[in-house]
Amino acid sequence: MSTATVEFAGIELLSPCPHCSAPMAVNTLTDRCRCSSCLMESALPPSVWDEALRGVEKDVVQFAPGYLRHGPEWGEGGPPPGPHVEWQRGHDAPPCPRCPRPMRLSPQGGCVCAACGAGRAILPKPPWLPAESPVLGFVSDEPAVAEERPREPVHVACTQCGGPLVADGSSRIVPCGYCAARVALPDAVWAALHPPRIKRRWWLAVHVAADPRRAPANLIRFQMPVFRLGGCLGILGGTGFFFVAPGVFEHAEMAIAACFVAPAAVFLCLWLRAMLRYRRICRPENEVVGRLSAHWSSGLSTKVLITSPNQPAHVLACAALWALDKRRFDELGGEGGRVRAWMVPGRPGLTHVDPIPSLLE
Repeated sequence: MSTATVEFAGIELLSPCPHCSAPMAVNTLTDRCRCSSCLMESALPPSVWDEALRGVEKDVVQFAPGYLRHGPEWGEGGPPPGPHVEWQRGHDAPPCPRCPRPMRLSPQGGCVCAACGAGRAILPKPPWLPAESPVLGFVSDEPAVAEERPREPVHVACTQCGGPLVADGSSRIVPCGYCAARVALPDAVWAALHPPRIKRRWWLAVHVAADPRRAPANLIRFQMPVFRLGGCLGILGGTGFFFVAPGVFEHAEMAIAACFVAPAAVFLCLWLRAMLRYRRICRPENEVVGRLSAHWSSGLSTKVLITSPNQPAHVLACAALWALDKRRFDELGGEGGRVRAWMVPGRPGLTHVDPIPSLLE
């Protein structure tokens, strides 16, 4: 069964200008950008978008809503040669233009606010983006360079004769038609004609081929304690067979049964018990919401409150996540973050928690 889904990813980008090296704010999905410092237009190389969008489909399913992380991220070899884009991205949805609530995808197309019904269009991805890219579209309020409208001309007075001058922003030196003086536009006028491009957040509609939030629970988390115990039993059985059994048992068959068959039977019983618990607990009808609480600074255990969907104040049971470090705790939403959880109704002891953001609510 396919677990494909579509999620929003918030993103903010800065790319160095190839002419003056000043950071350029890239506020839309475009292949060209204009620098606010030197006003030169330049093409964004494909490596910029490869670096900015690499792994974006994993961010929306591994992190809690509202969590953004910074980049670029490089391996042990350090940064490769060439310009690099600075990005900040994560699991985030575009806000409603009427109210600050996050919007969601609409089956009819675009995105819609569940509170007031306002809608926004999702622009299709440009043809220069690779076909295998997980990006399906984007939401941005800033036009691309090719779609920018020219600024309205500004009327100023000549500093020599006071005659009227019309500045359209194409050059900072404007010749006067009355006294032939070359007038330099003041900083305020030049800034009005060329306002700086400020880094703003925009959003990508990302296709996720395999969403762990919709997949079955992790069976390894049930089996791993049994395998660890089985390894310890095997070591103890082998040690006893070679060092203890010859002085206790007269026959080899009795030594083998005591040192190997009995631990194997114990291991099999524990393994069957773990499989039974998995099949009993991790059913769709038993899925609830786990809310992170009381993180230990040592990272040993994190308290999880098991609550009903749409009833965060109704605590059904408590559970624990072991070996959850502070970084992952923050990625999952910190205090109050929602994670996947299952609970058998009426059995507070039968609970299971996965450190993956929850889809419920």
